[in-house]
Amino acid sequence: MEAPSTSGRDGARKRKQLELFAGRKALPMWTARKKLIQAISENDTVVLVGQTGSGKTTQAPQFVLHAQLSAGCIACTQPRRVAAITVAQRVADEAGFQLGAEVGYAIRFDDQSSAATRIRFLTDGMLIREAILDASLARYSVVFIDEAHERTVNTDVLMGLLKGAQAARKGSTRPLKLVVMSATLDHGNFVRYFNGAYAAYVEGRQHEVQVMYTAEAQDSYVQAAINTVLQVRG
Repeated sequence: MEAPSTSGRDGARKRKQLELFAGRKALPMWTARKKLIQAISENDTVVLVGQTGSGKTTQAPQFVLHAQLSAGCIACTQPRRVAAITVAQRVADEAGFQLGAEVGYAIRFDDQSSAATRIRFLTDGMLIREAILDASLARYSVVFIDEAHERTVNTDVLMGLLKGAQAARKGSTRPLKLVVMSATLDHGNFVRYFNGAYAAYVEGRQHEVQVMYTAEAQDSYVQAAINTVLQVRG
Protein backbone atom coordinates (compact mmCIF):
# COMPACT_ATOMS: atom_id res chain seq x y z
CA MET A 1 0.00 0.00 0.00
CA GLU A 2 1.65 3.19 -1.22
CA ALA A 3 1.09 6.84 -0.40
CA PRO A 4 -0.80 8.81 -3.08
CA SER A 5 1.15 10.99 -5.51
CA THR A 6 0.87 14.78 -5.28
CA SER A 7 1.45 15.48 -8.98
CA GLY A 8 -1.13 16.46 -11.61
CA ARG A 9 -4.16 18.74 -11.74
CA ASP A 10 -5.63 17.24 -8.60
CA GLY A 11 -2.55 18.14 -6.58
CA ALA A 12 -4.49 19.82 -3.76
CA ARG A 13 -6.81 16.85 -3.35
CA LYS A 14 -3.90 14.43 -3.43
CA ARG A 15 -1.99 16.47 -0.87
CA LYS A 16 -5.03 16.12 1.37
CA GLN A 17 -4.94 12.38 0.78
CA LEU A 18 -1.28 12.37 1.73
CA GLU A 19 -2.15 14.03 5.04
CA LEU A 20 -4.87 11.46 5.63
CA PHE A 21 -2.43 8.68 4.72
CA ALA A 22 0.01 9.96 7.36
CA GLY A 23 -2.81 9.90 9.89
CA ARG A 24 -3.63 6.32 8.96
CA LYS A 25 -0.03 5.24 9.52
CA ALA A 26 -0.17 6.71 13.04
CA LEU A 27 -3.08 4.45 14.02
CA PRO A 28 -2.39 1.30 16.08
CA MET A 29 -4.27 -0.71 13.44
CA TRP A 30 -1.67 0.15 10.81
CA THR A 31 1.08 -1.87 12.47
CA ALA A 32 -1.26 -4.86 12.77
CA ARG A 33 -2.51 -4.83 9.17
CA LYS A 34 -0.41 -7.75 7.86
CA LYS A 35 -1.31 -10.05 10.75
CA LEU A 36 -4.96 -9.07 10.45
CA ILE A 37 -5.06 -9.84 6.75
CA GLN A 38 -3.42 -13.20 7.40
CA ALA A 39 -5.96 -14.00 10.15
CA ILE A 40 -8.93 -13.13 7.91
CA SER A 41 -7.44 -15.07 5.00
CA GLU A 42 -6.93 -18.22 7.07
CA ASN A 43 -10.12 -18.20 9.18
CA ASP A 44 -13.84 -18.07 8.44
CA THR A 45 -14.53 -15.85 11.45
CA VAL A 46 -12.25 -13.43 13.28
CA VAL A 47 -13.06 -11.64 16.52
CA LEU A 48 -11.08 -8.41 16.44
CA VAL A 49 -10.57 -6.74 19.81
CA GLY A 50 -9.25 -3.19 19.75
CA GLN A 51 -9.71 -0.17 21.97
CA THR A 52 -11.76 2.80 20.87
CA GLY A 53 -9.50 5.01 18.77
CA SER A 54 -7.32 2.18 17.46
CA GLY A 55 -8.69 2.69 13.95
CA LYS A 56 -10.31 -0.71 13.44
CA THR A 57 -13.58 0.69 12.03
CA THR A 58 -12.02 2.78 9.27
CA GLN A 59 -8.92 0.74 8.52
CA ALA A 60 -9.85 -2.95 8.67
CA PRO A 61 -12.28 -2.83 5.69
CA GLN A 62 -9.69 -0.92 3.64
CA PHE A 63 -7.02 -3.51 4.45
CA VAL A 64 -9.30 -6.27 3.18
CA LEU A 65 -10.06 -4.32 0.01
CA HIS A 66 -6.42 -3.58 -0.82
CA ALA A 67 -5.38 -7.17 -0.04
CA GLN A 68 -8.02 -8.35 -2.53
CA LEU A 69 -9.53 -10.77 -0.03
CA SER A 70 -13.04 -9.91 -1.18
CA ALA A 71 -14.43 -10.95 -4.56
CA GLY A 72 -17.65 -9.09 -3.78
CA CYS A 73 -18.75 -6.17 -1.66
CA ILE A 74 -17.45 -5.60 1.87
CA ALA A 75 -20.12 -4.72 4.45
CA CYS A 76 -19.42 -2.97 7.73
CA THR A 77 -22.37 -2.61 10.09
CA GLN A 78 -22.86 0.20 12.57
CA PRO A 79 -25.42 0.33 15.39
CA ARG A 80 -26.24 4.00 14.62
CA ARG A 81 -27.15 5.88 11.45
CA VAL A 82 -24.82 8.83 12.09
CA ALA A 83 -21.85 6.50 12.51
CA ALA A 84 -22.58 4.76 9.20
CA ILE A 85 -22.60 8.09 7.35
CA THR A 86 -19.58 9.70 9.01
CA VAL A 87 -17.38 6.61 8.81
CA ALA A 88 -18.27 6.10 5.14
CA GLN A 89 -17.32 9.70 4.38
CA ARG A 90 -14.03 9.33 6.24
CA VAL A 91 -13.09 6.12 4.44
CA ALA A 92 -14.04 7.60 1.06
CA ASP A 93 -11.78 10.60 1.77
CA GLU A 94 -8.90 8.39 2.87
CA ALA A 95 -9.22 6.12 -0.16
CA GLY A 96 -9.62 9.02 -2.59
CA PHE A 97 -13.08 7.87 -3.72
CA GLN A 98 -16.30 9.78 -4.18
CA LEU A 99 -18.86 8.91 -1.54
CA GLY A 100 -21.53 6.74 -3.11
CA ALA A 101 -19.17 5.19 -5.66
CA GLU A 102 -16.52 2.70 -4.47
CA VAL A 103 -17.33 3.57 -0.84
CA GLY A 104 -20.91 4.17 0.25
CA TYR A 105 -23.46 3.81 3.00
CA ALA A 106 -27.04 2.65 3.47
CA ILE A 107 -29.39 3.75 6.23
CA ARG A 108 -33.17 3.85 6.39
CA PHE A 109 -34.53 6.09 3.58
CA ASP A 110 -31.01 6.96 2.38
CA ASP A 111 -28.85 4.68 0.24
CA GLN A 112 -25.66 6.28 -1.03
CA SER A 113 -24.16 3.25 -2.77
CA SER A 114 -24.18 1.65 -6.20
CA ALA A 115 -23.31 -1.52 -8.06
CA ALA A 116 -19.71 -0.29 -8.10
CA THR A 117 -19.52 0.03 -4.30
CA ARG A 118 -16.78 -2.14 -2.78
CA ILE A 119 -17.07 -1.02 0.87
CA ARG A 120 -20.58 -0.39 2.18
CA PHE A 121 -21.30 0.93 5.67
CA LEU A 122 -24.82 0.27 6.87
CA THR A 123 -26.84 -0.06 10.03
CA ASP A 124 -27.53 -3.45 11.56
CA GLY A 125 -31.19 -3.05 10.65
CA MET A 126 -30.45 -2.48 6.98
CA LEU A 127 -28.36 -5.65 6.70
CA ILE A 128 -31.12 -7.58 8.48
CA ARG A 129 -33.54 -6.35 5.80
CA GLU A 130 -31.17 -7.59 3.10
CA ALA A 131 -30.86 -10.97 4.83
CA ILE A 132 -34.65 -11.33 4.79
CA LEU A 133 -34.62 -10.93 1.00
CA ASP A 134 -31.44 -12.98 0.46
CA ALA A 135 -30.58 -15.31 3.33
CA SER A 136 -27.16 -16.10 1.87
CA LEU A 137 -26.23 -12.40 1.48
CA ALA A 138 -24.61 -13.29 -1.84
CA ARG A 139 -23.70 -9.65 -2.51
CA TYR A 140 -21.04 -9.73 0.20
CA SER A 141 -17.79 -11.64 0.59
CA VAL A 142 -16.71 -10.16 3.93
CA VAL A 143 -18.97 -8.71 6.63
CA PHE A 144 -17.65 -6.64 9.54
CA ILE A 145 -19.89 -6.38 12.61
CA ASP A 146 -18.73 -3.26 14.41
CA GLU A 147 -19.40 -2.34 18.05
CA ALA A 148 -20.50 -5.91 18.75
CA HIS A 149 -19.88 -5.42 22.48
CA GLU A 150 -22.93 -3.14 22.69
CA ARG A 151 -25.12 -6.25 22.18
CA THR A 152 -28.16 -4.46 20.75
CA VAL A 153 -31.16 -6.56 19.72
CA ASN A 154 -30.42 -5.89 16.04
CA THR A 155 -26.77 -6.88 16.44
CA ASP A 156 -27.64 -10.16 18.14
CA VAL A 157 -30.30 -11.00 15.52
CA LEU A 158 -27.84 -10.12 12.76
CA MET A 159 -25.16 -12.42 14.15
CA GLY A 160 -27.64 -15.29 14.04
CA LEU A 161 -28.52 -14.54 10.43
CA LEU A 162 -24.86 -14.21 9.45
CA LYS A 163 -23.98 -17.50 11.11
CA GLY A 164 -26.69 -19.16 9.02
CA ALA A 165 -25.51 -17.47 5.81
CA GLN A 166 -21.95 -18.49 6.53
CA ALA A 167 -22.97 -22.11 7.04
CA ALA A 168 -25.01 -22.09 3.81
CA ARG A 169 -22.05 -20.82 1.79
CA LYS A 170 -19.38 -22.96 3.44
CA GLY A 171 -17.53 -25.05 0.89
CA SER A 172 -18.74 -22.96 -2.05
CA THR A 173 -16.57 -20.92 -4.39
CA ARG A 174 -17.59 -17.76 -2.48
CA PRO A 175 -17.58 -18.47 1.25
CA LEU A 176 -18.69 -15.71 3.61
CA LYS A 177 -16.07 -14.38 6.01
CA LEU A 178 -17.06 -12.57 9.20
CA VAL A 179 -15.09 -10.13 11.33
CA VAL A 180 -16.68 -9.31 14.69
CA MET A 181 -15.16 -6.12 16.11
CA SER A 182 -15.31 -5.30 19.80
CA ALA A 183 -13.77 -2.60 21.98
CA THR A 184 -13.71 -4.78 25.10
CA LEU A 185 -11.77 -7.86 26.11
CA ASP A 186 -15.01 -9.69 26.96
CA HIS A 187 -14.97 -11.53 23.65
CA GLY A 188 -15.39 -15.11 24.85
CA ASN A 189 -19.10 -15.30 23.98
CA PHE A 190 -18.41 -14.29 20.39
CA VAL A 191 -15.61 -16.83 20.02
CA ARG A 192 -17.80 -19.64 21.36
CA TYR A 193 -20.87 -18.64 19.36
CA PHE A 194 -18.94 -18.75 16.11
CA ASN A 195 -17.52 -22.21 16.90
CA GLY A 196 -14.05 -21.26 18.09
CA ALA A 197 -13.47 -18.17 15.99
CA TYR A 198 -9.94 -16.78 15.80
CA ALA A 199 -9.36 -13.93 18.28
CA ALA A 200 -7.08 -11.06 17.23
CA TYR A 201 -5.96 -8.18 19.45
CA VAL A 202 -4.85 -4.66 18.63
CA GLU A 203 -3.17 -2.84 21.49
CA GLY A 204 -3.25 0.89 22.07
CA ARG A 205 -5.38 3.79 20.93
CA GLN A 206 -4.63 6.95 18.99
CA HIS A 207 -5.77 9.30 21.74
CA GLU A 208 -5.73 8.85 25.48
CA VAL A 209 -9.24 8.64 26.97
CA GLN A 210 -9.89 9.89 30.49
CA VAL A 211 -13.07 8.84 32.29
CA MET A 212 -14.42 11.29 34.87
CA TYR A 213 -17.42 10.93 37.17
CA THR A 214 -19.69 13.46 38.85
CA ALA A 215 -19.22 13.93 42.57
CA GLU A 216 -22.90 13.25 43.21
CA ALA A 217 -25.98 11.92 41.43
CA GLN A 218 -27.57 14.29 38.91
CA ASP A 219 -31.29 15.10 38.74
CA SER A 220 -31.08 15.38 34.95
CA TYR A 221 -28.34 13.52 33.12
CA VAL A 222 -29.23 15.30 29.88
CA GLN A 223 -28.80 18.74 31.44
CA ALA A 224 -25.60 17.60 33.18
CA ALA A 225 -24.23 16.41 29.83
CA ILE A 226 -25.09 19.77 28.20
CA ASN A 227 -23.41 21.68 31.04
CA THR A 228 -20.29 19.52 30.70
CA VAL A 229 -20.08 20.15 26.94
CA LEU A 230 -20.40 23.90 27.49
CA GLN A 231 -17.66 23.80 30.12
CA VAL A 232 -15.34 21.83 27.83
CA ARG A 233 -15.90 24.30 25.00
CA GLY A 234 -15.02 27.09 27.41
